[in-house]
Amino acid sequence: MNLDLIDTFLDLLETGNFRRTSERLETTQPAVSGRIKTLERAVGAQLFHRGKMGTVPTPSGIRFEKHARALKASWAHARHDIGGLEQHDGPLRVSAQFGLTGTLLLDWIGEIRATNKRLALHLEASHSTQIVADVADGKADIGLMCAPQNLPDLNIEEIGAARLVMISTEFEYLAEVTPEKYIQATYSTYIERIHSEVLPHLTQSAITVGHEELAVGFIRRCGGTTYLPEHILGALADSGVSARRVKGAPEIQQPVYVVTQRRRKHDPFVNLAIRALRTVVQRDCIDTARRETPTDN
Repeated sequence: MNLDLIDTFLDLLETGNFRRTSERLETTQPAVSGRIKTLERAVGAQLFHRGKMGTVPTPSGIRFEKHARALKASWAHARHDIGGLEQHDGPLRVSAQFGLTGTLLLDWIGEIRATNKRLALHLEASHSTQIVADVADGKADIGLMCAPQNLPDLNIEEIGAARLVMISTEFEYLAEVTPEKYIQATYSTYIERIHSEVLPHLTQSAITVGHEELAVGFIRRCGGTTYLPEHILGALADSGVSARRVKGAPEIQQPVYVVTQRRRKHDPFVNLAIRALRTVVQRDCIDTARRETPTDN
């Protein structure tokens, strides 16, 4: 595999200029041109249009980008996989939704390490859509998220539910909370829907936040009232923020899902990791009971 060709293609795709690409890759313009011509012969299609307005990808070049990035990722994974065989088992690539990295993911990884200290782990944090795509493409072995998208050949299992509670630096009782001083949590479609059902009078708030970390940062800097995972109260207290759980406010239970490829269901490391996740879910403050909730449209 000639990765120089792939690297040159991807860099030229970004710069749109042979000179800049040659400078960035510390080579000559003729060398860059030669690599692109070699790659075009190999794939059997012209990848770039060259003209006075610069270098732009052809339709074939645009389509080839995803394959080029997949080739780089596969090569990197192969090197990591083969190169670490003597020292480690695996590797196992785990990707978790941003809002789950601070607690559930870390507890899960701790349980995995306690079960098999030789297992090499690669951890990522991303949005649920990207995680599903990465699992489907084989870039991640296991995904942990709150809002999975159904794709062929994926196994999606509800592993439990994280409890979200209303916390506030201002109010003690739900009856005191007004839309003008409320931050509506829109972390997922599920949370938005349940929130509108149980607290319709607070859906017209002046501020909405789509990410838990943003909500935490806002509370730390400005104060306020919003829904956050229950464990955040302790973290806020540790950082000097005086916040309390609002009395009378209902809990919102956000389902948490684990996603794997169906063909990996007998993989021993994937199974080890999922067993460890179930152990953490049962041990920690996460509801494992099945719930009757309205189905998303």
